[in-house]
Formats: sequence, structure tokens, C-alpha cells
Amino acid sequence: MSPQKRPIKFHISLSAKEKELVRRRAAENNLTMAELFRAKTLKNQLPRRVTRIAGLTYWELTRISDSLSQIAKAILANTTTPFGETPIVIDQELLNQTRTLLSQVRRELVDLDFLTEIEEEP
Repeated sequence: MSPQKRPIKFHISLSAKEKELVRRRAAENNLTMAELFRAKTLKNQLPRRVTRIAGLTYWELTRISDSLSQIAKAILANTTTPFGETPIVIDQELLNQTRTLLSQVRRELVDLDFLTEIEEEP
């Protein structure tokens, strides 16, 4: 989270088990305990981490989608078929469904409408 001045201190009482649970959850999300409490109480959500593998998968799915479009465009541009060969037919509806699914998987992968930053794995 961005560093801000926070002059007000707020103290809470926890049992040893509760403190350990908070410490573990904070560590799992690469947050301090204070950041965890702020995220859960003020925003009611934890910040989403985009791992390197998720980011790379996102970009690979984008490349696949682009390649499908280029292949379809090339096939449509070359409408002449040599004698005796079966012409290649593109199912536009299936192509559009595939593009839509690829886009949906990319969004769900990073839980964003667009990818802004890929966080490096430690």
C-alpha cells in the first residue's frame, strides 16, 4: 500500500491465537498486520496480487486470440482454392465465441478488466 501519514493510533485486544492468525493472513498476502486490518475493515477486501505466472498466462492468451484473428483474416483473404482441394470454411460464430471465452478467461485470471502491472514473484 502507498505510504501515508497516519498520526492516529488505534489499539485492539487479541488473544495469542487471534494474533497468530492475523500475522499468518497478513504474511500470506504480503501485508503488514495494520495493512490487513485497514484492507478488511475499510475496504472489506484484500488487494489483488497478480503473480508473474498469471500475468504471463494473460499475455499468452492474448497472443492466442490475436493469432486466431490473423489466421481467420488470412483464410478469408485467400478465397481461391486449388482445383481438387476442399476450401477452408470459417465458422464466424465459433470464432467469436472462442475470442469471447479467451477474453473472459484473461479477465478472470487477473480479476481485472485490464492488466496494469505484473508483480514479480519472489
